[in-house]
Amino acid sequence: MKAKLILGLILLSFISYAQKSPDQSITLDSKIVNINLHQITGIPVVTTKGAVYGINGETGEKIWEFKETGLVKSLNQLGQDQGSSFTEIPNSPYGKFKETVFNIKSGNKIIDDQKNAFKSIIDTKYIFGKKATLFFAKVEKTKAKLFLVGIESDNILWEATIESNKKMISTLTGLGGIGNFIQNEDKIAFTTGKTVFLMNKADGKVILTEKYNAGKLFFTEDNKALIAVENKSSSLIGGAIKAGFTMGLSLLGKKVIGKELLAFDVNTGKEVWKKPIKLDEGFVDYQFVDQKLFVIHKDGASLYDPASGKEVWKKEFKRKKVKYAEKTPEGYMVYYKNKKHLVDNVGKKIWKRPEKVIKNVDFEVDDEEEFTSFEYDQGVLFVTPYRIEYFKKGKEKREYKISLDEESDKLAYDQKNKNLILLKKKKLYVLNPDKGLGKDQVRKIKFEEHAAIHSVEVRSDSYFMNSNWEYAITDNQGNVTKQEYFKQPGEGLRHLKNAGAFAIGVTGSVTKMSGMYNMSTGAGLAGTAAFVGKRNLSKEGERRFNKGMNQYYTGAAMENVANLLWDDKRYSAFKATKNSTFFYTKKDGKKVLLQINKDTGDIIESFEFGVNEPKYKLDEPSKKIYFRNGSDLKIFTFN
Repeated sequence: MKAKLILGLILLSFISYAQKSPDQSITLDSKIVNINLHQITGIPVVTTKGAVYGINGETGEKIWEFKETGLVKSLNQLGQDQGSSFTEIPNSPYGKFKETVFNIKSGNKIIDDQKNAFKSIIDTKYIFGKKATLFFAKVEKTKAKLFLVGIESDNILWEATIESNKKMISTLTGLGGIGNFIQNEDKIAFTTGKTVFLMNKADGKVILTEKYNAGKLFFTEDNKALIAVENKSSSLIGGAIKAGFTMGLSLLGKKVIGKELLAFDVNTGKEVWKKPIKLDEGFVDYQFVDQKLFVIHKDGASLYDPASGKEVWKKEFKRKKVKYAEKTPEGYMVYYKNKKHLVDNVGKKIWKRPEKVIKNVDFEVDDEEEFTSFEYDQGVLFVTPYRIEYFKKGKEKREYKISLDEESDKLAYDQKNKNLILLKKKKLYVLNPDKGLGKDQVRKIKFEEHAAIHSVEVRSDSYFMNSNWEYAITDNQGNVTKQEYFKQPGEGLRHLKNAGAFAIGVTGSVTKMSGMYNMSTGAGLAGTAAFVGKRNLSKEGERRFNKGMNQYYTGAAMENVANLLWDDKRYSAFKATKNSTFFYTKKDGKKVLLQINKDTGDIIESFEFGVNEPKYKLDEPSKKIYFRNGSDLKIFTFN
């Protein structure tokens, strides 16, 4: 009897410990519509039907607030959700309410339409080297003001006025604004309203205003000239799509932009070539190699002197789907489709026939097919969207093949252990030839909803795989050690979209800032085509960047932004390994959010929300959970 009493007291003690109460609770003006954690500062931004608030997560107090007025407020009160007048300004510590720009952390107002005399903010860009955000504000149909705001001071560093030859924003589509934005150490360039602009970063001086419909801009490798590529399409949508397509590796997705290239001196704005470069076949992409401009067009490529615009090669390289070129002692190696061809310094072919890029193995790919490879001491794994093939070192014949279903199969790569992970419905493959892990070492793994599993995290000696309502822990050879599915309150109507470990451990906003997520501790599962494409895109960006490309590619640019803008403590915390994840479920008759240890699957803590569909956000660095219930914001602390 005494033993039972002691056991009961222990259980009671555990339950009282496990069910956490909120540390703070604050009642706002009306029903809470959304909670967002600002990507840079981590400040919870809470929107209601009548206002938007910045909240101090430690004290639960309001830092700042903006009240909705007019039509937005009226329609929200009538139950017609018109959203909020608040928007977050990417890659900055700023937000915008209507046309007032303010600091999210302090509430300090910086620019607005009344004080600074403009109609609307149409675009923003982060400016490297200045630690500043550039705001483009429309004044009239063809006129805009530019404000460069220092992030460390919240002060306007300079103000400039520009005028284009066409409307900056289409009244028909609402599209347009600033396009083709690029920057180097001391200059920025962009297009708007079919006009090319070149400006100084230091003082905002306008160097070039050229009426030219450009579909792409880039600086020369020595930064002496700005090159503009004609936009063949007069459509704002068409031009934007064509310019965007050229950022990828695959020429299957690249589209012709235009047939003419112009060059402008970056100091004077004057044209530096006597004649523009003319391409009958149409510009597709470019590269700088051996201080020369390698221009890829629809049916091949050619080499030019960037200082004069004159052809270096006597003949164009006539092959479709050219990818890039490399300098060799003999001349240049040109890669196209899945082949390569050696030409001399004037473009004459040295080889009679091209060679396959992949030699000495019987690996066949179509010219249209993308692939990536993983090299090991024992051999090479080749991956296409449709299959995995393994070849032992020194042997031409394939050792094994695994067919892939582009619609359902998912891949990830564990950089730390060099393991290629394949989730194929009820099969889990962990492939690593150096560790004896191959096709025959397949493991069985049954998820309730295979299609919903979205991430695999590399732990110290295990993998943690999960969806928003299910997880499995395996060792690093794929053997399942623990697995659990959490049935949700009100299940059958929907699955909650905000309870996933991936979205919590590394929030969506952080994931967008490529450099933030430490790939040695985690990797998102991707469909086969996306997996191959992303690996190739990163390889292409790295190759171009290392070869002296003077344009900031997305990955490198975002990593720089992350390093410059994130608060040190928050930045370190987001790079650190996360030890727990959260699932919402019904347990012991209560509707609770469970905190689960990713290594053991044990419950760490339980938070009782008591509703079928909770709306909440978790902030890993501050160890806070923000939960809305009607007009109440409740703040919990977790370990």
